[in-house]
Amino acid sequence: MQPLVLTIAKRDIAQWVGALLESGKVIAPVRGPCGEAAFCRIESPEEPLWEFENPLAPPKQFLLPQTDPIVAIRRNGGVTTVAPIYDDAPRILLNVRPCDVRGIAFLTRMHEMEPADASYLRRRANFTLIALACHVPCRLGFCVCSDSGPFLSGGYDVQLTDLGERYLAETGSEKGEAAIGHASGLFRPASEEEVAQRQRLETVARGRFGDQTCHFASAMRRISTRRVDDALWEQMGDWCLECGGCNFICPTCYCFSVKDRGGDGRWTRCRMWDSCQYGAFTLEASGHNPRAQRGERMKRRFFHKVSAQYYVRDGATGCVGCGRCIKVCLGGTDMPAVVAAIRRRAWHEQ
Repeated sequence: MQPLVLTIAKRDIAQWVGALLESGKVIAPVRGPCGEAAFCRIESPEEPLWEFENPLAPPKQFLLPQTDPIVAIRRNGGVTTVAPIYDDAPRILLNVRPCDVRGIAFLTRMHEMEPADASYLRRRANFTLIALACHVPCRLGFCVCSDSGPFLSGGYDVQLTDLGERYLAETGSEKGEAAIGHASGLFRPASEEEVAQRQRLETVARGRFGDQTCHFASAMRRISTRRVDDALWEQMGDWCLECGGCNFICPTCYCFSVKDRGGDGRWTRCRMWDSCQYGAFTLEASGHNPRAQRGERMKRRFFHKVSAQYYVRDGATGCVGCGRCIKVCLGGTDMPAVVAAIRRRAWHEQ
């Protein structure tokens, strides 16, 4: 399929968003009650933000909800029935940043592995992703280190780029073309100069990243060949407060537990977010815990994120460079800090 490269005037954006709202549920970053940006379902074309700092909570919550009903269990007399629960509602995720598009791609690859997770995959199949390229990098972002931004070369349904008075729209799928088609009269083919301007903006954006980078290659070699001393993991583990924040705000984390809710013959089995940094996450029914120490849990987390073994399996590092872990980690054991400590073979307590 030959992608379309179109433009739309900013004065027509609200009209396009209105057309999208008529086609299904639209989720977009909006201004929260305390002034923060947050992904929410919108009701009007004026709600979405177009210039914003990426919300702390990633949009994975709409594809992999914090409490996700997956099975309905019913008991009637001596008969018990079990039926899967699927969410097939069409949704459009508008103005999602490139790092989060990569995060969703990572989650999708993981859920496609055998045994494939039909609950997630059916929900994902009904999502349309409209990305908004980052011509101004995030203050703490390092997406260039994991090929997750600031612009995307694929993986989106539509990618928008702010050209000043207009947005350039690149389609990446039939769903993207359908999203444009809801208001096709508002779009026109992009000129060569507009395409060139988009390329210049990407080049400038890549050159504007600051010192907050994450050099994965060296750390990957050391982790993969088990050349990180246990004493270093233990030292870094001492700074982990076991809050789970790093898992919950990470676009690629999917640790979960399963709980049954209800009673009186009617239950709903739910998949619920959990954290591999919690002391009880690997606690076995026997009472044995193979990762009772925080250093062991830290080691496992970063082996999963950065090792060559998982890179080969997943096709990418388990980090998209969004910088959220830097914001949320009270102990300073965020991805760039840990990767730097592994490369230096020393943890600098600050």
